[in-house]
Amino acid sequence: MSDIVERFLVSRKTVYNAINSGRLKYQLDTINNRQVRVFNESDVLNAFPRGGAVTTTEEVQALKEEVAALKFALAELKKAMESMDPTGQYEMTTIKKTHE
Repeated sequence: MSDIVERFLVSRKTVYNAINSGRLKYQLDTINNRQVRVFNESDVLNAFPRGGAVTTTEEVQALKEEVAALKFALAELKKAMESMDPTGQYEMTTIKKTHE
């Protein structure tokens, strides 16, 4: 079950809900004197169709770089705002267009 949770980015509760509702079938197998659930890959893909696309290491790295760039941009924006108003009191306003 941990493999499903990691690969399809779903919670254990979601897996149990799929089992209890009958969307996800399994077989019981004994491994090291323990009963474990064994899932057929096609059944898992049918139960969690959106999770079929596994995030690659490259995608994760690209997302990390994007987050770092956004954090840097936010920090620079905060510095710029503080240099304009060191008291930190900012007011967001909107400009209303007047009809001519």
